[in-house]
Amino acid sequence: MSDALVLWDARNSNRFLQKFIEDFAAEFMRFSLTVRFVALSNTTSLERDQIKPSMRGLLDLVHAESPLHLITFGSKPNSLASLISPALRCQLHTNLLPEWMEGDRQNSTIAKLAGYIHKNEEWGDGGALKDYFYPQFTSQASSSIAFFKEDSFSNVIEEHAVAHGIDYQSIPIEAFLPPSKLLVQQVGMLVVSSSIANQDDIIELANGYGLPVLLISPEMRNFGIREGENGWVVSTTQQIQYTNYLKNWQGMSQNTREMISQYCQYSQSTHSGLRCYCSSLGYPEKLELKDFKLRG
Repeated sequence: MSDALVLWDARNSNRFLQKFIEDFAAEFMRFSLTVRFVALSNTTSLERDQIKPSMRGLLDLVHAESPLHLITFGSKPNSLASLISPALRCQLHTNLLPEWMEGDRQNSTIAKLAGYIHKNEEWGDGGALKDYFYPQFTSQASSSIAFFKEDSFSNVIEEHAVAHGIDYQSIPIEAFLPPSKLLVQQVGMLVVSSSIANQDDIIELANGYGLPVLLISPEMRNFGIREGENGWVVSTTQQIQYTNYLKNWQGMSQNTREMISQYCQYSQSTHSGLRCYCSSLGYPEKLELKDFKLRG
């Protein structure tokens, strides 16, 4: 018996879906519950945690496992679980994945009917607002910074970068929602002002991509920046701290930048990603796995 039974579709799965499931399993390890992952496959082998896609097969598995939660990812697992939901004695959680992760979605009458029976949680990659956020690509922790052309501080940021020899890229917001693989390989930090900080969940998305955010906020509102966790806040580009943050970012080792990038992803995951989803089930996080906070 497991606290949670997770069903996903391994048939024709791509590397993005496989990584998502691996990351999801790793996050569950942080919490005090037992989880079993079972994949839809072309053959049934409970020893290998795989079953053929059928309502009877899933119902038999659920009755044998007796979980408190049945969690499904993808159109086919969602449909099967929704259709047997009247016979379930556990809580059902169905999740709609983005197309780049799942491929072509099932648009059959059964899938549409299942969607009416049980409402899906939706996962997105930053291109549109969804229930949860999981990025397709993440930062390579480059020493270069980025800022938006639409930012009212863009000229000031650029002039300062040129004066202090800071490697930078000026990009349109549209190129950031979501970013290309090339962009996140070339950029390691986002500099943004409070004038557009609330637009399109910019800060949350940047952290999900693995980018710490240096926020210029004359009124010193943090807009979701948790100092030392997912970025830093200054009131003006004239502050010595502003220059120091940029120079420190460019001067630190690649390993240190990668560690900060990873912690930014953890921060976003806690608020709108995998960790947020796992914690919503109500199980406590293991104390020995609690994260430390960066204060650099």
